[in-house]
Amino acid sequence: MSRRAGYEESWDLTYLVEQLRELVGRDLRLQPELASELEDTLDSLVLRNQRLRGLQRMVQAEREADDLSILRHALEDMDRELLERLPVLLDRLRAALP
Repeated sequence: MSRRAGYEESWDLTYLVEQLRELVGRDLRLQPELASELEDTLDSLVLRNQRLRGLQRMVQAEREADDLSILRHALEDMDRELLERLPVLLDRLRAALP
């Protein structure tokens, strides 16, 4: 992605998502509340990915700086939220392992 977008994906977030991927692939027995939290987090990750792809397309199309800024800020906000939520969720999922 072009540096003009002013957005760099967080390596910390990437690391946490990889940990989540490993746990989700295991045989988890989740309480309904934890399953709902996991589903909400996965939905957020899908939305984040869609926004990131949209930002990439906008950069390639050389869209207006204001448009890029709005999407970049939305991604940064989402990343901050996920960086807060994921460690707690990972701990709860690890505790649910048989």
